[in-house]
Amino acid sequence: MTDRRVATVDIEALTPGGDGLATAGRIDVLVPFTIPGERVRVQLGLPHRGRAIGTLIEIVRPSPHRVAPRCRHFGPAAEPGLGACGGCSWQHIAYTEQLRLKTEMVDRLVRAVVNGAPAARPTLPATPLDDPWGYRNKVHFVFDTRSRSRRAAAALQMGHYARGSRRVIPVVECPVHDPRGNAFAFAARDVYASMSGGFASGVESLRSLAVRAGVFTDELLATLVVSDDRDRGVRAATRRLLDTMRPTSMHLNIHPRDDGFIFGRQTRTLRGPVRMREEIQGATFLTSPTAFFQTNVRAANILVRLVRDAVRQPSRVLDLYAGSGLFAIPLALDGHEVTAVEENRAAVADGEAALKLNRAARDRCRFIARRVEDAASSLPRADVVVLDPPREGCARAVLSRIVTRSRPSTIVYVSCNPEALANDLGLLCGGGFLLRLLQPVDMFPHSAHIETVAILEAQATA
Repeated sequence: MTDRRVATVDIEALTPGGDGLATAGRIDVLVPFTIPGERVRVQLGLPHRGRAIGTLIEIVRPSPHRVAPRCRHFGPAAEPGLGACGGCSWQHIAYTEQLRLKTEMVDRLVRAVVNGAPAARPTLPATPLDDPWGYRNKVHFVFDTRSRSRRAAAALQMGHYARGSRRVIPVVECPVHDPRGNAFAFAARDVYASMSGGFASGVESLRSLAVRAGVFTDELLATLVVSDDRDRGVRAATRRLLDTMRPTSMHLNIHPRDDGFIFGRQTRTLRGPVRMREEIQGATFLTSPTAFFQTNVRAANILVRLVRDAVRQPSRVLDLYAGSGLFAIPLALDGHEVTAVEENRAAVADGEAALKLNRAARDRCRFIARRVEDAASSLPRADVVVLDPPREGCARAVLSRIVTRSRPSTIVYVSCNPEALANDLGLLCGGGFLLRLLQPVDMFPHSAHIETVAILEAQATA
């Protein structure tokens, strides 16, 4: 008897999330780990709102761009019973084709909203084309200390979450991570796993480990995240780890809640300086353990260059969603007067500390520690507005303020989500701005993630 839930489909396109898109009758089928142009056999899940997830069974007609994944934990070929690691989605696609697909996606999404939009420029890689690995300078692993048996304690495991879940897949490699960060993390795993084995030693308090590896410096910042700080065995193992690996700095973060956030509110420095130093485009940055800084520093270097190139004449610049000053500080070093608005006070503290190391920028850059939405009504006028919003894009009140009152001559929009970017560009272009440039940058090879720099200019009024 034929299984009606098995179908052969043709992959017609990619979703913004990077999955293949096909049709089976009147149902759209999302098929992870496929490429447009392929014909595949899939096991159909139950449809919901006209869509179903297809589990890949067989590639009937492969794409010429299909390659063997480098990581053993990737995709449907991952270790049976564990599932695919959720860290990468495109290791099966040749890297040059990944870049083309990202350009095409930005182009398609923006042109669907903005009439007369210029074609997206080819996506800029931040790695060599023949070696797009080791680019994640922020390394993050989660620990799994839950016993798989009521009779015996499980050995400590460290890895990533399975695709679409919070179940931990133990990993032995992660080729997209910086090798120095991997070396520290795997050494830490071995040290904590050796603590008398399993739960008797209290390793159940371990939650995760984050490691930042400097690119233009040789610094290494590590942060161990625990649910509580009461276990003496963890403390002893951490001292042994520090004596063995000697990072530039080591921190302990206490995160008691079982939520989706990496860090809790309390952090203590165990060794070394409070902040890590990084150099980008001639500016010095400082990053504290729990504050955000770009995961791919080489790609961040490209983003900063693009933003600086867009602001040529001496200008008053308003940098919104500014973080620790990734764009604000280099622009101030260029001689612009910059007001940087950021709600995360840890990031603002990092930015203000970094200004002390960038003497030429000190008097030209000031930080405002407020939500951009709350500050929108009182922001100063500016010649240039730089926007680097979170994934959901800019708040409508912020865009309205820019269109109706600020009226800068130039807007530089740095986006991590082309769907949100397209929607926001539609509003800005409808409000009298003209889109001049779309430049995607590959922040995360082997994933569908795309950074884009869009440059808009105010249209002359009659």
